[in-house]
Amino acid sequence: MPASSCVEKEMPLLNRCIEDMPEGKEQAVGIDDLSVYVPRLFLPLTGEFSQRRGIDAGKLAKGIGIEQMAVPDAHEDAASMAAMSLLDLMRRNDLQPEEIGKIYVGTESSVDEAKAIGTYVIGMLEKVYGKGSFHECSTVEYKAACIGTTFALESLSYWLAAEDSELAGVVIASDVARYPLSSPGEYTQGAGSVSLLLRKRPRLLAFEQIYGSFTRDENDFFRPTGAKTAVVNGKHSNQCYLDAMTGAFDSFARRAEKKGIIKLDREKDDCVTDHIDHLLFHIPYPRMVEYASASLFRHDWKKSSGRVQQMEREIGPEPKMQDCRDAAEHQSAESDYARRFSKSPSFLQTFNEKVSGTTALSRRIGNIYTGSIYLGLASLLETKRLKPGQRLGFGAYGSGCSALFFSAIVQHQAADVPSLNLMQKLDSRKQISLKDYEMLHEQKAEKSIIKPHEEFVFAGMDSQGYRHYEYVTSAIE
Repeated sequence: MPASSCVEKEMPLLNRCIEDMPEGKEQAVGIDDLSVYVPRLFLPLTGEFSQRRGIDAGKLAKGIGIEQMAVPDAHEDAASMAAMSLLDLMRRNDLQPEEIGKIYVGTESSVDEAKAIGTYVIGMLEKVYGKGSFHECSTVEYKAACIGTTFALESLSYWLAAEDSELAGVVIASDVARYPLSSPGEYTQGAGSVSLLLRKRPRLLAFEQIYGSFTRDENDFFRPTGAKTAVVNGKHSNQCYLDAMTGAFDSFARRAEKKGIIKLDREKDDCVTDHIDHLLFHIPYPRMVEYASASLFRHDWKKSSGRVQQMEREIGPEPKMQDCRDAAEHQSAESDYARRFSKSPSFLQTFNEKVSGTTALSRRIGNIYTGSIYLGLASLLETKRLKPGQRLGFGAYGSGCSALFFSAIVQHQAADVPSLNLMQKLDSRKQISLKDYEMLHEQKAEKSIIKPHEEFVFAGMDSQGYRHYEYVTSAIE
């Protein structure tokens, strides 16, 4: 059986939308809309950056998959960016403060060791909507490396399903990915915020409310208390990502089959991934999505005798320990097989159909930690790849390490969600020099490169260290 075959294509996607939705379809909850805020500054990774860092530009553009990184200006931080994406979300949907019951924020760039970042966000929004306008809205901050926002989304989705009112919920991802200058992780930096509007009877995506999970204690990525930049054990972190993703996927698959959300046809030898039209992963850098996809499809296809035979015809049999002299030889054979699998016709066709479209924005923004997976959703929305009835599979990862895998169905009203015009916004950003970037990175810039205008700004700290923010309506020096 060809790896790209999909049993779901034999029935209209509309039927899937009707038949496979959670019980009580009228009470389905999910993502009604989203908003993305990206700083107006960017640094190209080719040219001056790659030359000064002594890095082959081709390695960055093709080997890593990042062309540009978003850079926050001197007046921006994770809290101000979160407020900007939420303000845009509210304006897009004519949403009033009293209509929002909860605002959950996922971040690993928190601006305070105790105070929830969401309270700062509410304080900023009240400068636009009026003091006290969010008094009945609760907020909490989720920290779990890059998976924090997804845990927030899971929790808020269950609250929304149980809520007997028509209140909406908002989940915000906001982060500044920062590594030491000239470090191996520097070129995977980025910054931005994504706000997700969750409602009952959503226009865009309805969750199937099955979450597969995986957790174990690892030191692949962490930021010690007081440190401004993270510690990254790169190769180890990549392997932790792959292990956790496979574990979470298996957890999801068992629960989805048990609940009848996904029904495998044993006669047709299909796999769980045949029932997923788009796969979205956490995107620390776009090439990692290729590694994750190859690992997951290889793992899933092993359960299908037809897939195993197809891959043996294309690239030969998988290496077996008993055929190798020792563990080192087996590991070398495994690595070689994994490379051949990632270049096989069956995998490449499936990857292009189901995954490649999710990385368009990340290539020009970089890593935004907790929001990177939802940049993938924005990419699909902007490129008009979402069709009613399609199933999306989300594979979220957070170093340390945890993973969640869950699914959602594209709704009939998805076409009614207006464009975010993100490509145009990215085209209008200001390119900065390496010197300006380094000054901003080290927080030595005395003033903003672009004068703030109609946006929230960090206005400084008082004698107690409390942070103050303002909403600037006209350009200031």
